[in-house]
Amino acid sequence: MPRTTTHHEQDPPRQPGGGQSPARPGSHGGGCWRQVLDALRAAGTEAGVNAADWWAQDTVGGRASGDTVATARIILAGIDDGAPAVGDALPTCDLSGRLADTPSEADLYADVYAEAAPDGAPGWDALDERARTEAIDAVADGYHSAAHDRAAEHCRTALPDDPAGADADRDHPQRRPPR
Repeated sequence: MPRTTTHHEQDPPRQPGGGQSPARPGSHGGGCWRQVLDALRAAGTEAGVNAADWWAQDTVGGRASGDTVATARIILAGIDDGAPAVGDALPTCDLSGRLADTPSEADLYADVYAEAAPDGAPGWDALDERARTEAIDAVADGYHSAAHDRAAEHCRTALPDDPAGADADRDHPQRRPPR
């Protein structure tokens, strides 16, 4: 049975002065908006991987001091357990360093949106609040997932090859890098 749509779903209401209301994801076609969100998630993923690479240098890499093997084990155990203290120590999606005098978080994401959204995507200013929230969430989700995964990967790489514990490490996916 064909789906009928209401007038509200077909055309956004007109604003005073003749302008249309801000864009809604549905008003651009579900597939198009999905492509925008996928591109934003990919941009977040790239930023998260880069942040974790920098983080690792000071935590378990070449610029780290102290027992990096113990640090790596603590971080991996904390990731496994969902320990808030470990989660707080991992890279977070902080865009504040991108521009010196940007007044709001939304403006920071507008810059990322402008760089990452595919051709034909609605402009940031054309998005309504719900669409902006979805866009911000896509960037942040890609960032956090990639940063945590990459941080865990760096920690696994920092663990020594231990013949006595090799079987246990091989059986636990967060303890050893893939071979």
